[in-house]
Amino acid sequence: MVKVRRRPIQQPDPISAAEIACFVYYLEQWRLEYGLGLEPENRAALDAGGRHHARKAVAEWVAGGSIAIGRLLAVLSILGLLLLVFYR
Repeated sequence: MVKVRRRPIQQPDPISAAEIACFVYYLEQWRLEYGLGLEPENRAALDAGGRHHARKAVAEWVAGGSIAIGRLLAVLSILGLLLLVFYR
């Protein structure tokens, strides 16, 4: 009886959202970057864009926190007014 060795099935690398967007909107860029494996020449601009988006994300996080604090203060002030009116 001959034993046959079965190799495990290799799972392909997961496809990122950036790769899908690149394929949909910039087919030639996708072909060069993912198909041929070439690096983009504008790496400095891409890195600057990444830093810009990171700063925007922090600003949005701070703005969201400020809105939450404002809502909390509004609710507390309404509760304070209700207590003042009904327990006078």
